[in-house]
Amino acid sequence: MKGYIINTTKNTYGWVIYENDISTDFLEFLKGRFFPEKELPLFFSIPKKSNLNKVKSALILESSGPKLVNKLLKEVLEANTNTLQFFDVELYCENEKIEGFFALNVPNKTPCVDIEKSEYSIMNFDVNNPKYMFYYMKLKDNIFTKESNIDVTLCKESPRIIVVSERIKKALFNANLKGLQFSDSIDITPQERTIYEKI
Repeated sequence: MKGYIINTTKNTYGWVIYENDISTDFLEFLKGRFFPEKELPLFFSIPKKSNLNKVKSALILESSGPKLVNKLLKEVLEANTNTLQFFDVELYCENEKIEGFFALNVPNKTPCVDIEKSEYSIMNFDVNNPKYMFYYMKLKDNIFTKESNIDVTLCKESPRIIVVSERIKKALFNANLKGLQFSDSIDITPQERTIYEKI
């Protein structure tokens, strides 16, 4: 089954700041592992009050920490898969606590990239665990199988990227959530080869 990189139609990076020095190390969220804890110290702040309304209406918030998802997106994901973890967070704008966002943990990591169709540089010398810098990343066609019972995974080659199955993509379209986009590639070159499906 095909997979799709899920993202927001607006770049939300910088809208919230992850307080890494008092929170769980964000690298733990890139390991594709299950957290046995029910609660984690996860502190975020909104540096610009002018962004507050944009933050409140966002479905996904990017930061230097784990992705934040709002309550609506959380509910759709929970209804369609039982493999994800959601954690309460402390999100503040000055003294105001912002409710309705959860840190997303994806406890799966799968090879997702069709290396032969992608363009990249290798950033290290470990042949068993290469680190890629992609200029053009193209997903494989058969990321998800019926046997695996997984519909959401971290991309092993670039673990800040979350890939969802066709089934999850359809569920999100049917839920009529606005502001999401799906693609099977990412192109940071001027060739603009990426085609997005947006809702």
